[in-house]
Amino acid sequence: MKNRNMKRYLNIVLFAAVLFSACPVYGVVPDDSEKWTLEKCIDYALENNITILRSKNSIETAEANLLQSKSSRLPSLSGSATLSGNSSRSFDNTGGEFSKGAQASLNTDVPIFRGGVINNNIKAGKIDLEKARLDVEEAQNDIVLSITQAWMNILFARENYNYYQDVVETSTASLERSRALLEAGSVSRQDLVEIQAQYASDRYSLVTAKNELDIRVTNLKTILDLSYKTAFNPQFPDSIELPDKELPDFEVIAQEVLDVRPEIENSWLSENVAQLDLSSAKAGYLLTLNFSASASSSYSDNYMGSFGTQMNDRLSQYLGLSLNIPIFSRNENRVNVARSKVNLRQAELNTRQTRNNLLQTLEQVYVDVKAQQERYDAALEKVSSASISYKYQSEQFELGMLNAVDLRQSKNAFLNANAELIQARYSVLLYRKILDFYRGKPISVGADDTVNLSDGR
Repeated sequence: MKNRNMKRYLNIVLFAAVLFSACPVYGVVPDDSEKWTLEKCIDYALENNITILRSKNSIETAEANLLQSKSSRLPSLSGSATLSGNSSRSFDNTGGEFSKGAQASLNTDVPIFRGGVINNNIKAGKIDLEKARLDVEEAQNDIVLSITQAWMNILFARENYNYYQDVVETSTASLERSRALLEAGSVSRQDLVEIQAQYASDRYSLVTAKNELDIRVTNLKTILDLSYKTAFNPQFPDSIELPDKELPDFEVIAQEVLDVRPEIENSWLSENVAQLDLSSAKAGYLLTLNFSASASSSYSDNYMGSFGTQMNDRLSQYLGLSLNIPIFSRNENRVNVARSKVNLRQAELNTRQTRNNLLQTLEQVYVDVKAQQERYDAALEKVSSASISYKYQSEQFELGMLNAVDLRQSKNAFLNANAELIQARYSVLLYRKILDFYRGKPISVGADDTVNLSDGR
């Protein structure tokens, strides 16, 4: 009965292995046109990401607003023409006959002095345009960071998957050798059952690793906003080198980050805009001077003379300077100044908050880099120790001096140590890349993938 159940169990495992071997494996790319490197992913996102496109639209809006501010210095010019008909019994017409007429006029208005409001609006418009460009750069940085993190997660999942492929191959060979030893009487049937259980556990880990790889790839496609129908085959670098362990002092890195990050400059520009708004609000207390001019003429068939003669005789011109002196505006200017002062203080606080948030994030990444490096060093020692132990106990098992239960525990400890090493390696690599990203350095994860952020801005 036990033999029958064991054969059924092995058949199920082998059937699952056949099915799993038919699943696609990332890294084998049949068509060059479908290869997606890290650089291609970033370039695609910079061109097609909706948030970035919206930010670029804001640049056009800021350019239009700046043009409007500059144009407010120019004189306005308008013309009008009117055709009219009239029927009246007034003393200056004959018996209420229907009369026809025409009027034409040309008007202009030139602002001479507005208390500096026009200049402030132009300066603010230029700053808003620069802020819109910085918003695009911030959006690009966000998407580059997201793609880099997703790409590193794929690299980790892929190596984890490849590792468990090797584990299953080793486990398969161990199972076959145990069967031979059972026939030779060197191991017990209980030992064989333990080896089979280990094989099934390794197969399960392989399936889990494959599913995790699929999930990570899908996450990257989601960030890129690619349809599920889109062929997506990541092209991985041949090798990945860990960065140098040496790190500059945090103060040095912090200054580098503050010098290059667009959100810092953006917050300073917001302060400048708030200061200009305050100046414009104070200008409400100042007088304004305006020049205006107009020319008009008219024609009516109630009067003698041709159309041309009447238009010439009735031509009138007007020139004027108007001075507006604010005396009492129902506290409107006072309220505008008070509101602008509050907005300026708020902008200053936002600048401090932006700086603090950036430094806090940077400090956390800096600490994570060091912690993950220590974790990686410890994982190396753990793997070395677990490898020696597993090798020794395997030899003991071959000699019949150790049972399969103890061997399985030793192997699981070795497998877990290797899995932790893979995770630690990619964790230190990821956090180091994030730190370099904040410092404005190019992102690279191998010889085949190098991305310079300045090329995408």
